[in-house]
Amino acid sequence: MKQINTLGAKSIVDVNLTPSSEAESSLFFYLPKAREVQNQLRVLGDLGQLRGAVSRTRGRMSRLGLSSILDLLLHFPRTYLDLSTIKKISELQVDSKVTVIGQVRTIDKRRSFSGKDILQIVISDGSGYLIGVWFNQNYLADLFKVGDQVAFSGTVKFNYGSLQIVNPLYDVLDGPGTEETDVLNTCRIIPLYPLTAGLSPRTFRKLIFRAIREFSDFLDLLPLTFRMSQNLDLLSSEALEQIHFPSAKNLLLISRRRLIFEELFLLEFALAMKKRSAFQLPGVALSPDRKILEFMEGLPFRLTRAQRRVMGEIWKDLSQPHPMNRLIQGDVGSGKTIVAIIALMTAVFNGYQGAFMVPTEILAEQHYQRLCFLVKDWGVKVALLTSSLTPGQRKSFYEDMARGEIDIVIGTHALIQENVAFRNLALAVIDEQHRFGVRQRGRLKDKAVFPHLLVMSATPIPRSISQTIYGDLEVSLIDEFPQGKRDIKTILVEESHRERAYQLIKQEVDKGKKAYVICPLIDESDKMELKAVLQETEFLQNVVFKDYQVGLLHGQINSVKKAQIMEKFRGDGVDILISTTVIEVGVDVPEATVMLIENAERFGLAQLHQLRGRIGRKGDRSYCLLCADLREKEEAKKRIDAFIKISDGFKLAERDLFIRGEGQLFGERQSGFPDLKIASMVRHKKIIGKVREKAFAFLEDHRFRRSQKLLQACCHRLLPPRFFEDQG
Repeated sequence: MKQINTLGAKSIVDVNLTPSSEAESSLFFYLPKAREVQNQLRVLGDLGQLRGAVSRTRGRMSRLGLSSILDLLLHFPRTYLDLSTIKKISELQVDSKVTVIGQVRTIDKRRSFSGKDILQIVISDGSGYLIGVWFNQNYLADLFKVGDQVAFSGTVKFNYGSLQIVNPLYDVLDGPGTEETDVLNTCRIIPLYPLTAGLSPRTFRKLIFRAIREFSDFLDLLPLTFRMSQNLDLLSSEALEQIHFPSAKNLLLISRRRLIFEELFLLEFALAMKKRSAFQLPGVALSPDRKILEFMEGLPFRLTRAQRRVMGEIWKDLSQPHPMNRLIQGDVGSGKTIVAIIALMTAVFNGYQGAFMVPTEILAEQHYQRLCFLVKDWGVKVALLTSSLTPGQRKSFYEDMARGEIDIVIGTHALIQENVAFRNLALAVIDEQHRFGVRQRGRLKDKAVFPHLLVMSATPIPRSISQTIYGDLEVSLIDEFPQGKRDIKTILVEESHRERAYQLIKQEVDKGKKAYVICPLIDESDKMELKAVLQETEFLQNVVFKDYQVGLLHGQINSVKKAQIMEKFRGDGVDILISTTVIEVGVDVPEATVMLIENAERFGLAQLHQLRGRIGRKGDRSYCLLCADLREKEEAKKRIDAFIKISDGFKLAERDLFIRGEGQLFGERQSGFPDLKIASMVRHKKIIGKVREKAFAFLEDHRFRRSQKLLQACCHRLLPPRFFEDQG
């Protein structure tokens, strides 16, 4: 019987190269030259170089997203089937799943009365007889010869006085022309892969096995000394062998740990590279002076301890001779915007310009009005740039910006147009960072030589994950509210109780409060959905709330009209605002205390939390009412249940990750973040921080200079090109 040999990687000590330091030499650690780097990266080659990967098979594999040898090696099994326990035929029990090894005695092909082709192969192991039965697969008869040693795996049945296995998994163990790749389907723990139509498990296992055999001579990316310190017993290639074809269950676990660590380590190492590069850039040092302290003292409110702490972290960064790259995370309403304003004023008081980019014109208008109010006594020129400016206004704006006559500019993506030029931009602030793609964020930073960057997000993510998702940004957390914890009651409204919800809205408005009704216009360009929103508005205006001032806001309304509607809502012109999710981000109407969300099952948890954040901003008792159709929608039920029970944004975000998975992590796809093949931001979040520390420390360890260069070269080839673009 043939055995599968341990595939084993090329031993590091076989490479006869000069060690880069005495420390490495004493530990038998040797590093590869450029040709070894190229040898490693052979795995990036096309699948066509793999024996047996014919054109038709490659086409089917492409449907799985597999185009290179590395893609194939990293297409891990979804589960395993343990067929390693071999039974004698005399020990078999009906309905048991077994593996049996025996010699082929007879091969019989016949046709049943119903017209089915039946193939029966009788094997014996000296203790009894077993029949393998296949229907309409007579071509398999050519694979077997009388006298061959074979293995059958499957469920035992007793039919027509004989023990049988119908459609067994099979391997020919020592027949004529048998190769090692023929013994991959029985007598072992076999991998089961996610596949596609036309790609058989047998063929796929054979290709995986050949890829490991033919491309397993690449060297391990992690230094021997480092692997020893982390108790990583296997080389990468050994771990790949064991993850695909485990020789024992414990080795499967060890290999998974090895590959999870390496994937996270390479990712964090690449992030460390980016971060170090940013620290090497020259920047403008900005110092907080007496004027900024006076500005803070003159604010109509006191900063919370969390805001003061984060402000201190920002000032420390701004005072350095290299650009700041910092993310402020904070729950909805925690006071991130005022921290950003203080940072912008720090730049202005140092004689420089600041820019504030936000995702919507409604939010830009809101920030503009607020900033103008706060700086009215300080001689600071604030300007608003949106797409609604006339050509003449735009031309004048560009000229003022270039001359430095504007101190702080607030705008949407219009800020990154080519015509926008700053005289001396020192600080760029980006609100709701996950809504901007990597190129948009980078283009704002390109408006100056190397400006400081401050990004803000109200989308909470566990700290260990956010440090990875947001790459080279330092993370600050505002973890308390200016008005204390909000008093918002979230209620699921049954359809039969809808009238009660309307009555609650009327009661709040009668007390001088404001109300939102949110309609799920997910696609603002969808005419059918927009029609439904307009019909709902007409019904609410003319029937339900006929005695109240009702306004409508959606994405198809022009900027000027939007601003007018919001101004009325903040004042006395609109009591109840019917809106799509254009109000989701950052809109601040302190008097709003009630929100009715229609079809709440259509929203994700993060979006629901953002919407709920629009009410109760003064600390008043508030109500978030959910109308949802949860019939036969198990995942939606889980979301709504979590939303009702959990008010803390970070806890809600963790629940969201577990419900929906990390594929929905905010900004992940658009930021060039690579797909993880075996590690998980959710399942392995407890170790991400530790791996990050080790990767960052490794990059600064002078003993491993040459291995750092190897890792850098490999990271640039293995990670998506967009990953190394400026994510700031």
